[in-house]
Amino acid sequence: MDHLNEIENSHKVFWDVLFNTDWSEWWLVSIETFHVLIFCFVILSHRANWHSLATIVFLLLLVIMYFAQTLNTLAAQNYQYFTNEQYFDSDGFFITLVLLFPCAVNCLLFILSWLLQSWNLMVDLKVKQARIACASQKKDKII
Repeated sequence: MDHLNEIENSHKVFWDVLFNTDWSEWWLVSIETFHVLIFCFVILSHRANWHSLATIVFLLLLVIMYFAQTLNTLAAQNYQYFTNEQYFDSDGFFITLVLLFPCAVNCLLFILSWLLQSWNLMVDLKVKQARIACASQKKDKII
C-alpha cells in the first residue's frame, strides 16, 4: 500500500512541477530550444544520412545524461544566478523532467533511426544478392 502512495505522490509532484514552473524564464527557454533543435537534427540526420555527426551528437547527449547529477548539484548551489526559484531538489526530479527525459527520447530516436537504416541496408543487400544469384543461374542455363 505504501508503494501505491509513493506512485500517487510522484504523479502529483509531476503535475505540480509541470504547471507551477515559469516556462518563460530565459534558461528554461534555452533548454527547450536546445531539445527542439536536437529533435530537428535527429530528423535531418536520418534523412540526410549524416552518420558521423549524428554519432557525435548522440554521444554528447549521453555525456549530458551522465553528468546530470553533477549539473543538478551545481544548479542547486548557484540557482540565484539564473533564476528566482529553487527548482533543483536532491532527488533530481526537475532536472530529470527538463533535461534527462528529452535527452533520453532523442537518444532513443537516434537508435530507432539507426535500426531503420540498418534494416533498409540489409534488405537492399539481400535484394542485390538475389539478383546476382538469379543472373548467375540464367548464365548457367545459357551455357
